[in-house]
Amino acid sequence: MPDFSRILENVPEFRRYMTVDELHQRSAELVNEHPGEVELIDLGRSANGEIIDCVKVGDGRHNALIHGFPNCEEPFGGNLLDYLSWALAGDEELRGEMDYTWYLVKCSDPDGARLNEGFQVGPHTPMNFTLNYYRTPNALTPESCFPFRFGPLDLNSPVPETRALMRLMDRVQFQFVSSLHMMKWGGVTYEVPHPCPELYAPLWEMAKMFNVFPRKRPGTTIAPGVMKADYLTPARGYVRHWTAGNENIEPIRGCYIYEYGQMMNPGLFMMIPECCIWFDPGMWDDSPSDTTMGESLAYAKERSDEADRFLLDVWSRALPDLKGSSPFKVMMDEHMEPIVKRYTNVSNPPFSFNKKVHARPATVAEKIGIEGRDDLYRMFYLGGLIRTFDAELGAGDSEALTGLRDEVYGRLQEYDNYLHDNYTVVAHSIRNLVGMSLGAILHSAMYAKRGALWY
Repeated sequence: MPDFSRILENVPEFRRYMTVDELHQRSAELVNEHPGEVELIDLGRSANGEIIDCVKVGDGRHNALIHGFPNCEEPFGGNLLDYLSWALAGDEELRGEMDYTWYLVKCSDPDGARLNEGFQVGPHTPMNFTLNYYRTPNALTPESCFPFRFGPLDLNSPVPETRALMRLMDRVQFQFVSSLHMMKWGGVTYEVPHPCPELYAPLWEMAKMFNVFPRKRPGTTIAPGVMKADYLTPARGYVRHWTAGNENIEPIRGCYIYEYGQMMNPGLFMMIPECCIWFDPGMWDDSPSDTTMGESLAYAKERSDEADRFLLDVWSRALPDLKGSSPFKVMMDEHMEPIVKRYTNVSNPPFSFNKKVHARPATVAEKIGIEGRDDLYRMFYLGGLIRTFDAELGAGDSEALTGLRDEVYGRLQEYDNYLHDNYTVVAHSIRNLVGMSLGAILHSAMYAKRGALWY
């Protein structure tokens, strides 16, 4: 096993998340400084004409593809891939020991990432995140629009950003892929496609080294902090529900990057180090709370349903005055449609748990993880609604929309006050998120080489 200590010890103390322009600039500088070790590949253009480029480092026998901003409001991947590209370019010994060719796409959704830059440069508070919130609709998200054909599905309309990733995947057989996702509340969830017990200890060690705790909310965990990434298979979920006779299923555009990659190499391995932006220090406390798991889960659902009812009420009143189009209006249209039509969710289905899970006491960490998540997440689409109104109001005055905007902002302020009154909200150190995730990626790439020998 190569010695990763040099690369992990030198992770910088990032003060903020990098912007799209900064990532482009750093890539150009890297190529100029290391012309023999690094190649910059133009993968094409985004829907808005932005360059999507890939830094290729090394010439090993195995291939790894890692991309940042798989959802555009999840920014740490840009910092990680920028640091990794420079570290690999300057360390011939490590490149040789790992025997990989690295394809690093720092930002696969530049159009969406730009719309979140008000948060990336700080301050890194939930309120600033919410007021700068934009999430590319699932039907337009690069990672979820890969071609897929099975049963009732014949999906082949990838968005330009997906085509950019396909240009690599159609000509290079990858042994390892990773999408650098971020959740917003908690520690880290290492997501894998199947049990891989030899990898668990290195993953736990990376979390410990960078002071990040494993996942404390329930899910399809196969080991502490390690989860089977079932929710990254919406196409298969769609087919399952369709086969059972369900006719009210969430529309989908395609499959995910891992499913597409498996068509090229059945032995492909994926590991997603899905870290979080914020946590409460109480999430380190695994002692029993005075609440059952069922009570915490019921609380979370109640908060989510309450937020949906408020959104639906305001949205219904606003629609007659929303005459124009903006990215925020498109985002809200997609978010509201399943609330109105009550689709079966296949892109990110909720977990279900048996009676024994509901009856047992929640630990303090679980209670904070479950309840705090929905107390936080209910804020985000209120921010999206405000940005939708602001875009419309920028084109002309509307007394009705101005009043609704004030109403939404007032509710948002209530939610933010409640969050800070009931939790200690701490932003994870970006260095810790980058270091932990980078270590997990390096160990996972070495694990993935085994699969390359099987096929």
